[in-house]
Amino acid sequence: MHTHKLTDTGTKRSTNEDAALTASIEGRHLLVVADGMGGHAAGDVASDIATTTLKTAVERALPTDQAEFEAVLEQAIAEANEEIQSAAAGDSSLSGMGTTVVAAVIDDDKATIANVGDSRCYHIEDGVEQVTVDQSLVQELVAAGEITEAEAKNHPQRNVVSQALGTTENVKPDIYTQTVDGTLLLCSDGLTEEVSDDVIARLVIEKTTLVETAEALIERVNQNGGKDNIAVALFTESETG
Repeated sequence: MHTHKLTDTGTKRSTNEDAALTASIEGRHLLVVADGMGGHAAGDVASDIATTTLKTAVERALPTDQAEFEAVLEQAIAEANEEIQSAAAGDSSLSGMGTTVVAAVIDDDKATIANVGDSRCYHIEDGVEQVTVDQSLVQELVAAGEITEAEAKNHPQRNVVSQALGTTENVKPDIYTQTVDGTLLLCSDGLTEEVSDDVIARLVIEKTTLVETAEALIERVNQNGGKDNIAVALFTESETG
């Protein structure tokens, strides 16, 4: 089993508010991507709190094979939300900070994924499948039939999330399960705003290692403009190189 993470500031931003984490815990793998918001130092503080709190909470909750991964991730996200709110309450310069988060616990070939906001999880084998559904304004409009998927891609409010850690007392992650036959990719919208799903899949499939894959994804983002920070976390059962 192999994992790799990589973040990049992009070509336009001066700071990196995205964070990514991979960890091996009691024979399982944890992947986390968080996309911070709030400006100045606040966004990167929120995303760092989210990733580190999730790791600590999952490490504490996964000592046995009987762990219920969905409940573990829900509790970890609740703790991260509380930690971000507490930090903001104690420092006025951090007021209003928040972050998206997408996290996966992988046990053998089964992944349990939790998502808050518009960071995403993809499963890529011969093709590409978007596992998560964005918690965002435009996704709600698509679900209501008010706009099409194509219109959503260029909607002026496409970056407005309907939930984020740190912005409300309670958050409710969406939970998904996925059999991992190929590569699991977690990413911030810095990737998906600049690179199409088909190109993401092609880059993942054609690269030999996860290190090469992560570098190629970020390079393509920056070639396409790199307007936002980028974060990726990857898992695969095996690599060919």
